[in-house]
Amino acid sequence: MYSQRKTSGTHSDSYREMVLVQHDTAKKIHQELYSFDDGRYVTAGSDILESIRSLARQDVDKIHIAADWKRLLMIALWMHSQPPLFDVMCLLKKYGASEEELTPFRSSDINDFFPWLYYGSKSDILRKICNAAKAKAESQVGRKHLHITCHLVSEEPLRIVASSL
Repeated sequence: MYSQRKTSGTHSDSYREMVLVQHDTAKKIHQELYSFDDGRYVTAGSDILESIRSLARQDVDKIHIAADWKRLLMIALWMHSQPPLFDVMCLLKKYGASEEELTPFRSSDINDFFPWLYYGSKSDILRKICNAAKAKAESQVGRKHLHITCHLVSEEPLRIVASSL
C-alpha cells in the first residue's frame, strides 16, 4: 500500500507523499485537485488521531489530511472525540472571532460554526485552524522531518474550502 513513489526533480531519493482521507468523498475532492494515484490514499479509521500516528510510522515524507470540520477540530485540539463547545469557541477566539460574534453560538453544536465561517467569508479563520491542525499533528507524531498538510473538505460545497498551504 505504501509502495507508490513520486520522484521530485529536487530530490535524488524517492519521495513518498500519502493522503489520509476521512471518507471516499474527501478522497474524490482531494484527487480532483491533486490528481494523485489511488494507491496514495488511505482512509482514516474511527480514530483520526491514531490514523495520523499510524501513517506517520510508515516510510512517508509528507502526509496530506483531508477531513471535514469536526475532524479538523479534533486534530487542532488533539482530542479523540468531538471537542467540547467551550474549547472550539476558545480556538475561534484565538484565531480572530470576537466574543460578540460567538455569543449566538453559546448553546450550538460545533458543526454550526462551519457555515457561519464559510458563508461569512471568514476564510482567514478557517486557514488558521488548518494551520493549527497541521502544527498539532506534526508535534504529536514524533517525526522531525515529516511534513503534514491539512485540508478542510466540505460536501456543501463539494470542495477543499481551506488548507494549511
